[in-house]
Amino acid sequence: MGFIGKLILFPFKLAKWLTLWAIVTFILVALFSTPVEGISEHQRGAISQNCSTIQQTLSQLQKIDSRTRTYLGTTYETIANRFIIPLNLRLVKNNRPTLSDIQTAFILEQSKFREAYTDYMRGLESLIVADCKNHPDEFYQKLVITREKRAILRSATERLSDLSGQQYAAVLDLRSKL
Repeated sequence: MGFIGKLILFPFKLAKWLTLWAIVTFILVALFSTPVEGISEHQRGAISQNCSTIQQTLSQLQKIDSRTRTYLGTTYETIANRFIIPLNLRLVKNNRPTLSDIQTAFILEQSKFREAYTDYMRGLESLIVADCKNHPDEFYQKLVITREKRAILRSATERLSDLSGQQYAAVLDLRSKL
């Protein structure tokens, strides 16, 4: 596999970080899963009693997410600026059909990723400083909102991963035709 293939597959190699993220998410979901009408007294007590541990776990998650965002953001920038765009420019110069649909979708999704990450990180910061000991209901509501923001961010990363795979397949197809 060439350099391009390795670079495109780089986001998949963040398994260590993603596994930790999945474990933390599972713990938070297990602790805070509740019906729509609100949290139970048991959950309220668990939040209040474990507030400092919860905030510490969320702070660790924030650090991991920040590193992961840096890795992914750098990878997406590299894929776009060193491979997708230059390849399309070269195809235009050689009067060949371009892969502009993938390029356009990738650039748009990259922008969505940046916005989603910023929105999610603001929500996470708000959650970390929330007074979960004295106001567990407010904390829980912020947690629900932050989860929704994280789901949007995950969707953007999945779409970028799909587009990277499409680009790689298109390059292999193009290579076989040349």
